[in-house]
Amino acid sequence: MNTNNASQLRPEFNKTEFDTLHRWDLGWAILQPINLAKDKADEIELTKRFSNGQRALYYFWYLDAQVVNGGFIQFYWNGYESYLPLIQEGIKFIGDSALLNLLIKANEEYIKNKDKFKQQKTIDDWSPLYGNLKKFDEYDSEYYKIHDHTMDLLEQYIRLHSNDFVTLR
Repeated sequence: MNTNNASQLRPEFNKTEFDTLHRWDLGWAILQPINLAKDKADEIELTKRFSNGQRALYYFWYLDAQVVNGGFIQFYWNGYESYLPLIQEGIKFIGDSALLNLLIKANEEYIKNKDKFKQQKTIDDWSPLYGNLKKFDEYDSEYYKIHDHTMDLLEQYIRLHSNDFVTLR
């Protein structure tokens, strides 16, 4: 999905900061001024004003926050699977085939075990999922090994296409 350049959200950003921040620090600094949605409806309208690169960064951050804090089980438990197509689109956009393949495997595992998630939701207890769905441990470990590479790819894209993200001053 491309954005109409006239409506794109492109906040002002300090050039020195842009040149000196790296990896996660740069990603967060670029994300903060565009992370303005108050709810899901607001988010839909907001992300229409994003460039493809901004969307890739924005949705990757959802994935990363969930998986780093509680693994893929937390990602699915908290309902972030609805974002998966947008996350995958962004990951494809930056050319990260390793993460894309991992997301496909993790989602297949989730689909196979969706009933177990639903069952645990009825009693609002996700802890048994961690003991029973060991394949997710494997996927979590794989994610921890490659997520820095994804951020590196995002940083490379941000540096090559700074105008897609910010207005440097």
